[in-house]
Amino acid sequence: MTGETFLSRATLRRDASAASLLPLLRPSESGSQHTGHHLVWSLFADSSDRRRDFLWRETTAGTFYVLSARRPIDNHNIFRLDEPKVFAPALVAGDRLRFSLRANAVVRRAGPNGRSAKHDVVMDALRRSAEARGETRLEVVRERGFAWLAAQGQSAGFDVAKDGLQIDGYQQHSIPRRGALAMRFSTLDIEGVLSVRDPSLLLSAVLRGFGSAKAYGCGLMLIRRA
Repeated sequence: MTGETFLSRATLRRDASAASLLPLLRPSESGSQHTGHHLVWSLFADSSDRRRDFLWRETTAGTFYVLSARRPIDNHNIFRLDEPKVFAPALVAGDRLRFSLRANAVVRRAGPNGRSAKHDVVMDALRRSAEARGETRLEVVRERGFAWLAAQGQSAGFDVAKDGLQIDGYQQHSIPRRGALAMRFSTLDIEGVLSVRDPSLLLSAVLRGFGSAKAYGCGLMLIRRA
């Protein structure tokens, strides 16, 4: 994203006219990532060839935070939109920020054909390490999630301590695709406090998003003063 950036909160309306559409828009929670993708896109789809220039996250059922290069516009009257805020935090090295992140945390591995492919960090650890197979799933989630986040911080200008870090909510998702295999990915929910090392690197990384599956509600790091 370049130029001015906006942080918005959009909440699905619950009045009678909007509520009649919700069973069609959200038929089940199992498809919430897929449905959320289409709901949030409706706020920015002003042309058929528009490329995604936003990140989003559903924090509670029906409430979405969106970081975007354009102001969202609700042409279908589905959302209650708060006034977007310009996202331009003034940060200096040493600042401590509380953050919340839902991430598709992956590593790249070379396959038999020599091509690099993405692998879920949790399942990758369970497949590759006998030591990891002896751990509980929760231990693997926390250890591999922290290692992935610490590596992100190295290139994104922040440091994070393991103490006080909450890493949970590991889920696997399957998104149906017409005429193709379903898209499968996993998510981790990570919350804690980070220390800013390089403000410009951190803000650039927040605007790009962290990890993969950004079109499906992953990668938006929500930050505030600790």
